[in-house]
Amino acid sequence: MTGLPLAVSYGAVPLAMAFTGLAGMSVDVSLFLPWLILAAIGTLTAMFRPFPGAPARTGRVFNAALFALFAAGLASYAPGLVAALAPALPHLRELSPLVMLLLCVLWGATCGLPDRADLQRFGAFLGALCIIDLAIEAAMFRAVPAVRLIGNADVLAGLLLVSLCAGLRPGQGERGMREPDQGRPLWRGLVMLGLLACLSRPGLFAGAWVVLCFGRGSLGRRALYSGACAALLAGTFLLPLTASDSARFVDSWLWIEALRLWGTDPATLLTGFSLSVPLPIEFPEGMTAVWETATGTSTLFGVSVSQVPSFWLRSVLAWGLAAPVLVLATLLPMLLRRPTRLGAGLTAALFAQGMSTPLLYDPAMAAPVGLAFILALGRPKPKADIPTPHPIHTVEPAPDPVSEWDLRPL
Repeated sequence: MTGLPLAVSYGAVPLAMAFTGLAGMSVDVSLFLPWLILAAIGTLTAMFRPFPGAPARTGRVFNAALFALFAAGLASYAPGLVAALAPALPHLRELSPLVMLLLCVLWGATCGLPDRADLQRFGAFLGALCIIDLAIEAAMFRAVPAVRLIGNADVLAGLLLVSLCAGLRPGQGERGMREPDQGRPLWRGLVMLGLLACLSRPGLFAGAWVVLCFGRGSLGRRALYSGACAALLAGTFLLPLTASDSARFVDSWLWIEALRLWGTDPATLLTGFSLSVPLPIEFPEGMTAVWETATGTSTLFGVSVSQVPSFWLRSVLAWGLAAPVLVLATLLPMLLRRPTRLGAGLTAALFAQGMSTPLLYDPAMAAPVGLAFILALGRPKPKADIPTPHPIHTVEPAPDPVSEWDLRPL
């Protein structure tokens, strides 16, 4: 049960995307549907066992009937509820990172948190999928698109970075804490190879930095992997362009337009923009086709805040500069209070990923990120609690009577 959210993010969602893509199916399903199902599973679990290790509650039949009644009522009134909340949907959509973080906290309190080994295990599975996907894409299309059969390459790299940080160098840390040595070398190898196979520019940049500073092994081995990341990062600029690369052009263009908007009206840097109307952005000549290819929507509807792919840019456009500052001001003191390599690696990697990916706005990425940060902020094992090996009793040699005498001349 503890690893069920990871199974959805690392396995179910990529495989579902690959199946629908290869079958040529167009399925219009909300990204939050799997997480609504997980929330229902967590609610049902809490009704029978409120927290991990607690004795099962009595009245199971009553609890099951109560849950079924609640689910039936929610399904019956869902259309009317959605219609009633329609005016507030833009604001609710921008609050989805808080909702996903709350889901992670409740899941950890009810079903338990996954450990570092779980993050590496599911990351190894996704890493193998990324390697297979790269081989298939290169053989079928003679190209490496930014949007793969199993998902966006930058989002996949973000998931693998979470697993990479879970397998960083263990041992003694700062302030009397110790990080456990969990996972297997095979899992960590698949994660690192999968990250290379994604060919994600922010992913390769973050992966090189994290491994070089906090990775396992000698400095030479870490530098070798970081150099491979840097070489592949430079090589991505030489790859032939595909239709899915239009998303990268849109991302860069939106950053430029946001800087222009803030230069025109600096007050919006603090207050943000209205979420109920499109952003005051005009499409230049030649950008129309790129936008429609990248987003699948017409330029006649303008650019809404929810269409901005970058987490940090979207947060500032929606809530102003106070939102990301508040996130960092809340997170960094907690990480500095209990510094771990997992927390430091996650902070660096996800800061880079947030420049070009939805990060917490994508529920499949928000769940592993939230669970990993809760794990990093938890109390690591103190040095005093580290089991010490049993002392080895050795037979001391008999004292040499000659050596006990000082035979130097008087």
